[in-house]
Parts: sequence; C-alpha cells; structure tokens
Amino acid sequence: MSYPLWKLFKHECKDILRNPATVILIILPILMAKIIITVVDKGGLDFMLLSTWILFAQVMVGIMISGPGLIEERESKTFDALLITPLSRGQIITAKAGSVLVFSLLSQLIVYILNQGLTMDLLPSLLYMLLGGIIFVQVGVIIGLKVSSSKNGSAISSAFMVVFFLVASVYLALPEWTYPIFAVLPSIEIVEALNSILNGEGILLVESLLLFLWIAILSVWIWKIDKE
Repeated sequence: MSYPLWKLFKHECKDILRNPATVILIILPILMAKIIITVVDKGGLDFMLLSTWILFAQVMVGIMISGPGLIEERESKTFDALLITPLSRGQIITAKAGSVLVFSLLSQLIVYILNQGLTMDLLPSLLYMLLGGIIFVQVGVIIGLKVSSSKNGSAISSAFMVVFFLVASVYLALPEWTYPIFAVLPSIEIVEALNSILNGEGILLVESLLLFLWIAILSVWIWKIDKE
C-alpha cells in the first residue's frame, strides 16, 4: 500500500470514529446480538442464531456506512477534491471501502466473542466474516457510486440491508421449494457457512465458491462504474 493510500485509509478510519452516527451503526449489532441471543437462550428458542447476528453486523456496517457516506462525499464535492491528489479514483474507493471493512470485522468479532467466547471455531469463521464483510461493503460502494442523493441513498441502503438480513432470518421457515431461489443470495450463503462451522460440520465448499464469485462480480461492477 502506497503512503498516500495508507494516509487516506487512516484518515477515513478516524472520520468514521469521529462521526457519532457511524459509531452507533458499528455498536448497534453488538448490543442487539448480545441482548437478543441472551433472551433467546433463556427462553429455549433457537430462531435467532449467532450466524444471523454476525450477518447483521456485516450488512449494517458494510452497507449503511459505505453507501450513504460515499453519496454525502459526492454531494459535498469532498470526493472530487481527493481526485486532485496523486491517488487514482480506484485507490480512493479502495481506501474508503477498506476503512469500513476494518470496522465491519471489528463489529463481527465482538459479536462472536461476546456470545461464543474464544473458541477454535473462530479461525474458520473469520474467513466468512471477511468474505461477507467484503461483499456488503462492495454493495454499499455500488449504492454510493450509483445513487445521486443522500435521501434516496439512505432509503435504498436501508432496503438492501433489511432484505439481506430478513431473508437470512426467515428462509428456513419458508416452503422448501423456495430455497433454490434464495440460496444465490450472499446472506444465505454466509449464514449457511457459519452455521456449518459452529455446528462442527466444517467449511462448505459450494457456498464458499459462490461467495468468491459474488466478490468477483461486484468487483467487476465497481470497476465498470469507475470507468464510466
């Protein structure tokens, strides 16, 4: 990583921590996961699994910070000002996305450790925390680059976040014939892969390959937007 890129990355991390709204988005999944999983455990219910709340941290932080954040910077011309620097447009997007990814992983890790502790399952789970974190930051970046106004951006980001989280929360209760329809969604693949690890069944090859495919597709999409 070049020095200007590293400097921008650190600046973006500091900006995230200075903004109370983004700090709340990072902390909210942690609090909700701890409270609801505790209540569920005491009630003997299992409809809200740890994997679902790790996913919630991914979509909340990844989409809701990177999407509206990029739109606000485009509206305020801050993004345009960065284009005057030696950094390319792609490097600027990478630094901004990377800073959000760091806090996405932090939120996911805290959700896991608070509810599961430091177990051997953490290492393989980290793979899916990283893959899911990348995918939903990419989704947020695409929203941030394609949507023109903050008002529309917040609404669209919220809609995507709710859809990804809600489908992963309820798909097991839906008719069996609907599973192939929803199985292509990255949120379902993340939950399935994490559940497999937490249940001691190991890594799921197909789901893992599909997640890498999602990253490749979204990367190409961002690259094409960057070239427009």
